[in-house]
Amino acid sequence: MLTSVRADLINDVCSKTQKPTICLSALKGDSRSKGANLEGLATISIDISLKNMQSTHDLVNTLLNQATNPKLKTRYSSCLENYNDGIDDLRGLHTLLKSKDYVGLNIHASAALDDPSTCDDNFSDPPAESPQLKAASDKLQGIIDIILVISNLLKG
Repeated sequence: MLTSVRADLINDVCSKTQKPTICLSALKGDSRSKGANLEGLATISIDISLKNMQSTHDLVNTLLNQATNPKLKTRYSSCLENYNDGIDDLRGLHTLLKSKDYVGLNIHASAALDDPSTCDDNFSDPPAESPQLKAASDKLQGIIDIILVISNLLKG
């Protein structure tokens, strides 16, 4: 009986996100999700967000080093700053969650969500954003959104 309640919690959370498929895949793909409550799912979402923010930061760094087009170099350099900010924003979330500061959690997760989308906005004109970066950014935003949904549920 408990398992179905837990599964429903993940489905319930993910149904409220902007990218339910990314949410389901992220939460169900983590063994800690089994039997986790909302705070447990928040912890998992923060960990996965941080891991993805770091790997996307590394991808941007690689793209920056490979870029020959000066416009792309400038854009990737700007993106690197966005992802550095994002890592900083996410690093503080565990402390806010532990102290049950759900409003602070929401504010800082929102800030972290803005970082990859700010990077994406750099590519509104050609040359285009690397498809690999766009995909990583979309996935990351989908995962950070889980934290926002959970923080709103925890705020009550």
